[in-house]
Amino acid sequence: MNEFVKQCIDGRRTAFTNSYELTDHYKKETDKLFKKIEDFGKNCKDALDFETKFVSSPLGKEYNDLFTEIATHCKCIIPTPTETEGRSNKQAVMDEVASDVKYVVDDLTMPARRAAREEFDKKMRDTPLGKIEQVSNTAWVFKRLFGKKNKD
Repeated sequence: MNEFVKQCIDGRRTAFTNSYELTDHYKKETDKLFKKIEDFGKNCKDALDFETKFVSSPLGKEYNDLFTEIATHCKCIIPTPTETEGRSNKQAVMDEVASDVKYVVDDLTMPARRAAREEFDKKMRDTPLGKIEQVSNTAWVFKRLFGKKNKD
């Protein structure tokens, strides 16, 4: 499996284990889900490919559904918010958890996503379209440096 894909998967797993005290039942459910996610990840060539396919796959929905179920049934390790802005305590907790999960997953997958983007950009520069963009950028720089100057 691609190392960056593995980092994406590990980041999602950490979101579960660092946020909740999982019961034995949910530990088993989480292990089963991540086995499927790892199998899914083996078929992805890089992190960008994995993230793009995972988000729109049924497996992505299964991940979100399990996270929501765990949030309502397991003890939260992170501090929970109190009732605010007319939301129930349960909804406030769910909103806070969703926010924290997004932050943790973004933070843990950033290196993999950055590397995937750099790899994509490198490949793009080697295409005819990338060459055109390089010429266009160079022409723009020369125009700015040596182009007409406004007379005041």
